[in-house]
Amino acid sequence: MAKPKQGIERGGQAGAHEQPGPARPPQWRRNRKLARGGFKGLEYMPRQRAGWNATLAAYAFSARRAIAGKVGLDLWAAMHGCPASARYAELGEDAVVLWHGTSDVRAERIRQVGLRRKRGVWATLEPKIAHGYTRGRAVQYGTGSATVVLVLDRREVGTGLDYDQETPEVVRFHHDLPAEWIEYVLWDGRVEFTGLRRARKPSPWGVARFKKKEGEWVPLSQPPVRLDRDRSYSDLGEWLDLSIERILTFLGSAAAIEIFSSVYSTLDPWDALRHRDVFDAIERLCGEPRRRRKLKVFSLRGGNDRRSRV
Repeated sequence: MAKPKQGIERGGQAGAHEQPGPARPPQWRRNRKLARGGFKGLEYMPRQRAGWNATLAAYAFSARRAIAGKVGLDLWAAMHGCPASARYAELGEDAVVLWHGTSDVRAERIRQVGLRRKRGVWATLEPKIAHGYTRGRAVQYGTGSATVVLVLDRREVGTGLDYDQETPEVVRFHHDLPAEWIEYVLWDGRVEFTGLRRARKPSPWGVARFKKKEGEWVPLSQPPVRLDRDRSYSDLGEWLDLSIERILTFLGSAAAIEIFSSVYSTLDPWDALRHRDVFDAIERLCGEPRRRRKLKVFSLRGGNDRRSRV
């Protein structure tokens, strides 16, 4: 089969804390209620918290890709509390980001020795496709799920790597892919940086930690607590508003799934926030949503739709 190597996208393509290892398989379900509430296109979510962060992060990447046509893996990582990849930064426009869905047991082995071919090694530009295989492998092996994120050099893909492009989104390699090309693994409940070297910028967004006191969620540290260099918060509601403002300042406009993904990745514990709290904050801070490539996107009230930095 001929290899249309020019078909793989260029550049800009495509996060705490316990150790990885076997986990109970998430109980996947269709989420018609969530879809009606603003998660259109999110076909499956775990019934319980296992798999929540990883699923959101994969779909957030997919949404940004649909909205902007490309994704900055470095900013996506920072928004999920992870270091940026030096390999990705150094490759620049020659970076190609591919996703591979598997089980958590197999992912633990993959991160050590890389992806080994049998009939081939499949990877995809589209996280939703990899997520489907992740879900299937978790059910098949009765364990947790995981998604491996690889960064390849487009120049090597175009000249030295033996592969077939089976669809515009799916690539089948006919040789092993080394572990040093793996930059992130999405485990159930978190995203982990596994690359050999970290980039200096952008810095990971910090995790806000709260505790329950007299029935209320309060910051673990004495308020005011620093969100970033310029902003601080005193309670959960203030943190949520500042976090959404930060997301929309960096992205210009964003789908609800992108906001949810970053918010829940940078909050400990997750159950401090109800889904309704996030939707209410989006409605309070944003103007009327607009459609962009079949997705509903939000921007800060007052026409603050800045040009995306990704």
